[in-house]
Amino acid sequence: MARIALKQRTRQIWQKLSHLNATPDQIAAGFSIGIFASFIPLNPSPIIAAIVVAWLLRRNVMAAVAGAAASILYVPLLPLIWLAEYQLGKLILPVKHPVTLDQARLWDILQTGWDVYAAMLVGSIIIASPVTLLTYLVIKRLAARWARQK
Repeated sequence: MARIALKQRTRQIWQKLSHLNATPDQIAAGFSIGIFASFIPLNPSPIIAAIVVAWLLRRNVMAAVAGAAASILYVPLLPLIWLAEYQLGKLILPVKHPVTLDQARLWDILQTGWDVYAAMLVGSIIIASPVTLLTYLVIKRLAARWARQK
């Protein structure tokens, strides 16, 4: 049942993206901003950050919301993503407080100390950058195809 709901949600996001009145670049950039924001350890929601950044950069805000909402697809992987972000950030920044996978709630992890948050932030930027670039390229190509079909 959850799998069907997830497929329907994904279809809805693609349908809305394909009907946006914007250039392929604006749609791709907005969606990518949402994806990038979804990797950053923010509480309560990356959607707010995606909206603000897309608005400031004059990119498509609805596409940014869709990108941030698309992060629902990898919710089951979030504890692993957070741990990977922490481990990558720990390679660059000194961290006093260890984090383990059993601390799967982001709020609990972030309360261990600012050094943990800083490490996760740096790690999230490292992980999100290539994912965002790949997302931009794929969505721009799809948006260009949608524009030709209109």
